[in-house]
Amino acid sequence: MKNRAFHFEIKDLLTQFIAAFDDTVISRYNKDRDKKNNIEVRYVFAPKQRVMYDVINKAQNLTLPAVAINLTGISRDNDRVFNKLAPTYIPTQKKDDPKASANFLMPVPVNLEVSMSILARYMQDIDQIVSNFVPYNNPYIILSWKVPADYGAAYDQEIRSEVLWDGSLVYNTPTDTTYNDKFRVTVDTTFTIKGWLFPEQKDTTGNIYKIDNNFIAVNLANRIYSPLDNNEVVSNTSYTQQGYGALSSYDSGVPAAYSETVTISAIPEITNLYYATTGTFTHIYQTTTNILSTHPNNFILYGKRFDFDNDFFLSATDMGGPIPDNPFYSNYQQITSAKSTTISGYKLGTSLYEVVNDNITNIFLPTSTLSAAGKFVFITANKAGWGSSYPATSSILKMT
Repeated sequence: MKNRAFHFEIKDLLTQFIAAFDDTVISRYNKDRDKKNNIEVRYVFAPKQRVMYDVINKAQNLTLPAVAINLTGISRDNDRVFNKLAPTYIPTQKKDDPKASANFLMPVPVNLEVSMSILARYMQDIDQIVSNFVPYNNPYIILSWKVPADYGAAYDQEIRSEVLWDGSLVYNTPTDTTYNDKFRVTVDTTFTIKGWLFPEQKDTTGNIYKIDNNFIAVNLANRIYSPLDNNEVVSNTSYTQQGYGALSSYDSGVPAAYSETVTISAIPEITNLYYATTGTFTHIYQTTTNILSTHPNNFILYGKRFDFDNDFFLSATDMGGPIPDNPFYSNYQQITSAKSTTISGYKLGTSLYEVVNDNITNIFLPTSTLSAAGKFVFITANKAGWGSSYPATSSILKMT
């Protein structure tokens, strides 16, 4: 209880509910049913008894017709309860990490029970007010609101809540009145607003860049043990006896402890490298390829995850050490990421490459773009990590 969670959810829902009704206008008609004038119906958030008191007490100057709306109860909706521990992630406006997200636990589903009481002097006023909302609540309307602003969402996250009408109208007309009593009619009905109460805001969480899934091969034999002896097997039905013709994940020749890891990653990967000066591209593999600075050089990179705001670099070493005035060495920068080690490289301008799609990138190095001798490889990097052309091709590009 030390963690205070208050986000104005109940107030916002009730405000939205009243706003959905409070533009009701009724009309006065003559005996020929010609419209004489219009009257705006007043909606008041208060119990019916309080509104009646203000009507009777002339000093309060509350005129009829009026509609009293009151919150009569709140209950937890068990039919809308999901995994209470599963967090929901939304993008935030974190300045130092614009792609960060905030997470919060599943909000508590609650039903807000709302009473509505219509008060009027004339039955025709009641009829008009009822006709104003019943056709649109058949049997519900939708309120649109948003995730609390305290969560710092990058943009409004819409929530849609049903408002269920109970479908009944209870008329209450006075029977014991005197000559001096003013005639008043009241109609009562109820609504249920299906809302949410949000827990405490959690700290912002960085993006997930890598997921390792471990799969373990197991024998699906159905072993039933004796109730008197936990070690005595009384029934041992194999998976074939259970109706499975084959079980791809299990092989009697595979050790019981065998496991396989499947990785889902946002780290980019270069799988193939092609090169050409003019004409046909050549696949570069397990070799050192000479690149002439006096010719335009074109490359095609094949791989994965190129279209995640990737940057492209040349990472270079010289056989004898740094060369003076070599832009590889004078303008290099660190390449940092969430999962990969920090390296350095020369960042290519966006005019020197084109990301065709998530798997293909074209790199253009016009004549004299590279003016120094040395060896280099291509690097592509995003926030998750970086990938090099060398592990995939076992080749190095050598500028001559």
